[in-house]
Amino acid sequence: MNLTQGERLIIVMLSEVMEALKLNKEIDPTLVKTLAIDNDGWALQRKYHGLFESIAPSDEVVKETTDILWMFGIIESSIAKLTGDEAEAAKGWHYNKWHGFDANNDPHYGVARTMIETLGEFADSRKDGNINSHSQTSLPAYRAMYAKFEGYVNAGQAAPLSFEALRDICS
Repeated sequence: MNLTQGERLIIVMLSEVMEALKLNKEIDPTLVKTLAIDNDGWALQRKYHGLFESIAPSDEVVKETTDILWMFGIIESSIAKLTGDEAEAAKGWHYNKWHGFDANNDPHYGVARTMIETLGEFADSRKDGNINSHSQTSLPAYRAMYAKFEGYVNAGQAAPLSFEALRDICS
């Protein structure tokens, strides 16, 4: 990224304001100022890549992310209602809870992160805070699960899901 002289001046001035006010948020004003002074726009882009490389997600990605998170909310609450042998069996299903989206390759990750961390939606889905599945196989699996889940929703059988429906969707 090439910064103009004017952009560099503005960056330095704003960084100094942040330093004087002791505003230390996600952006490190001292680092930003140093990089601007040294004309290292490439390093700014590298450090804060989310600011410079992000493209707004499509409406389709937002809807699909919402659908998947909603599905897992129902799956997890339905599994929580199981008892005995059924509850034990559910522990062995790989997709008995949401494992996140691949942060490196999937635009759904950014949408989910904003929904959960910024908007406070679907907060129960990530009590442990980890929303990165580290796997490109997550989204195809979620799509296949959602296709089955949608059938149960359309049949009025998703509140809660039965053990048989859960086994069909999650295993």
